[in-house]
Parts: sequence; C-alpha cells; structure tokens
Amino acid sequence: MRFRAVTLHVRDPEDYLSYSDLLKKVSSKLESFTTRVVSPKPGDELDIDLKAVYSGEGLEGFDMAWELLKEGYFTSVSLGRDPYTAHLGYAASFIRRVSEELGPEYGTMLAVTSDPPPEGPYFPASKSSSLGLSASLLYPSDLYGALYEAEEPDTTVRHMLSLIFNEAYGEFVDAVGEEAPILGMDYSLSPWMEESSAHVVSLMARAPFMAPGTARAILELNRSIEEASEGLKPLGYNEVMLPMAEDDLLKQMALEGSLTARDLVSLTPYCITGLDMVILPRSTPDREIAALIGDVLASSYVKNRVLGVRIILVDGEPGEEAELGRFGKVPVMRVG
Repeated sequence: MRFRAVTLHVRDPEDYLSYSDLLKKVSSKLESFTTRVVSPKPGDELDIDLKAVYSGEGLEGFDMAWELLKEGYFTSVSLGRDPYTAHLGYAASFIRRVSEELGPEYGTMLAVTSDPPPEGPYFPASKSSSLGLSASLLYPSDLYGALYEAEEPDTTVRHMLSLIFNEAYGEFVDAVGEEAPILGMDYSLSPWMEESSAHVVSLMARAPFMAPGTARAILELNRSIEEASEGLKPLGYNEVMLPMAEDDLLKQMALEGSLTARDLVSLTPYCITGLDMVILPRSTPDREIAALIGDVLASSYVKNRVLGVRIILVDGEPGEEAELGRFGKVPVMRVG
C-alpha cells in the first residue's frame, strides 16, 4: 500500500500560503505519489502543478472550464442526470475543442459529470468547500496474492481491506497531527499501470475481466470497501475505479480490441467514476461521443450517485497507440 495523493482543500486560494509547507511535509512523510490542492476558485497563490477548481453547471460551466484549463487547472462540469435535458452535444463538441485546440493531455484534466462532484482527493472531478487535508491510496497489488490463493475471495478481500485501511488511516492521522483538520480519505480501488484494478476484479470473479461475473465482483468489492472503511472518515467516491489509460490490463485489452468504450459504459452502474480516461480517434463523430455521455448519465440516474466521463480524442485509429504525456503510450479504443 502506498499513498496515491495527499490533497489540501482550501476555502480561499490565500489559505494555501498558510498550509503549503504542511502539505509538503505530510506528503513527504507518507511518500505520496502526488501532492494536490483543491480550491473553490483560481488564484496566483496556488503555486502547485496539480490543482483543481470546479467549473459549475451547464453552459456557463463550460465557459469557466475553458479558462481554467488554459491556466493549468483540473476541472469538471456537471450536466445533470437526465440525458434528455443535458447539453450532450455541446459537451461532446467541447471535449473535441479541448483536444484539438489545447492538446490531448488537456483532455485528461477535464471531466463532465452528472452532478456536482464530491469533496475529495481525486481529480479532475473534485470541489472544495472546507479547509483540511484528504488522501487516497494505491493498493491493488496488495490484494493479488491473497485473492489468488483464497478459497473464499469475498471474505478474504474484506479482511485485507480492513488491514490496509486501518494502517493507512493511522499513518495519515500521525502525519497530520493537530496542524490541520483531516477531512477524510477516499478508499477507492484505483489503479496505476501495473497496479491494476481490473486484475483485482478478475481475481474476485475467478474469470477474465468482462467475462460473466465481472459486475458481481465489482459490486462485492464496492460493498467490501464500504464495510472496511466504516469509522475511518471515508470521503469522496470509495468504490472501484477503472480508468482505461491508467490500468495496464485495460490498456492491453483495448489494444487487442477485446475492450471497447461501450463495454466500459456497461459497467458504469457499478463503477463509480463512470467512463474514465478513454482514448478515442479524433474521427469519432460528436453524436457518438454525446451518446456515450448520455448513457453514463442514464446510469447515474438509475444508481443515484454522481458519475463522470473523461474522453480524450487523439490522432490515431483503434489498435494504435498515442503518446499522452505523463500517461505514456496509451491505446486508442473502439467505441463499440
């Protein structure tokens, strides 16, 4: 287990100046993968690479998002849960504009969501209304061995998650001390390349990812995360995350053509982040992008929780790879 992110939430950009040293100290002590800040508005004081500001709702939100992206902020725009009233076409054309005019890497910094995002450490769909610290974890490989050998994977994963979460929360509390409020931790099962959430799902299902049993395994993991995090200040999403370009198993499947964007949409009732970090050809029509977003909003309507979409358009065709900054080479997916 390692800390994926330590995040400072501020009520005003000026708060960052008072807590930036503490943020760096806590992040260093925990050897966090990234250090981040979330603010309700932009500000010159936010002298940090990974920073997020929520843009708001509807068409005005997109106007705000454009300015924030140009200034280097991660951001999200909420559309509402009803796909029949949401501005799906505008959202699709905006995603295209970001990839074409700013560059594909800026597409990784933008999410469209069904609802305003929760307060939490995951970008780009986050917001801040409080002052304090939050954190997230990276732990898929901690589950591999135990699940591979387990006769009862459901019981095993609950036990393992309880051990991981209690250890992490204790370390976080010790690192912060009484120098700032602790808002909580997002205990989501989140991947980073060889640390694959999809592989954990396949071990739980006792079957290849996307084979029958995949949805049940995701549901059981979500229930286990909820149970194991009880009493440990859960904050944010706290479910399985499957961002395609951040998970080596998903990337390999996309490259082979055995995983499509439509496949990932089919999991959105179970996977809280929705359709995340999906790389599509720039030739994909806006109507197909809008349809994908609309299907995710429909899942959000049924599930009654916020879901999001991150689609990045690149020059390339399905089966090819594109260079995407800090994400390295990523496969271009088929829509369906």
